[in-house]
Amino acid sequence: MLLTGIICHDSVCKTANLINIIMSSTGKKVSIVDSKNLSALDARTIKSYIHELEKNKVDVLILKINIFDTKKEILDYLNFDIMVYSDKSDDLLEIDISQYRDFMLKIFSLLDEKGVAIVSVDDDDLLQLLEGLKHSTITYGFNSKASMTTSSVGDRLFEDNFMCCLQRSISTKDGFKVEPQEYKVRVESDGVDPYQVLAAATFAVVNGIDLNRLH
Repeated sequence: MLLTGIICHDSVCKTANLINIIMSSTGKKVSIVDSKNLSALDARTIKSYIHELEKNKVDVLILKINIFDTKKEILDYLNFDIMVYSDKSDDLLEIDISQYRDFMLKIFSLLDEKGVAIVSVDDDDLLQLLEGLKHSTITYGFNSKASMTTSSVGDRLFEDNFMCCLQRSISTKDGFKVEPQEYKVRVESDGVDPYQVLAAATFAVVNGIDLNRLH
């Protein structure tokens, strides 16, 4: 079972739902849990819970992690395959930069040695922080440095489709190489956060999903 953490600081985060839609459309069974619903559990209960999910053939467990839940011991019992951060440090007005760094170091330390961090290239603070960590980092955003961007920044939404562009080759979790190409991602045009769409699209490609085959 693929254990994925989606880091967000409020209920507006739709990245987990977007990933669920994509993965479910390929036949994968997905379970989404909010970190606050696990905060009172101990290590044995958490392991039992994950074991039950595996028995029920859940392919992907997505844990929506509120950034302030990083203080809770619940996260110390988990070892993530993929960590996705679809907010930016600029969004967290209620904490200072030193707290932000502490939160991020704690969260990304939970990644497996072969885990993948999916983060915004537009978050300079986070990218500098991740430079010293061993896992693979894949970026998305709206400039030429991003691995995944949109193919038309000035016109991001085309009716109910969002155009994503993989700008450089990346490797999937299974070790396959994906060459640069464009993807059309179906979304609801109302209230779509472009960063969250790009984060979800990057997650899909890292897991070997051809987004163009989903239509």
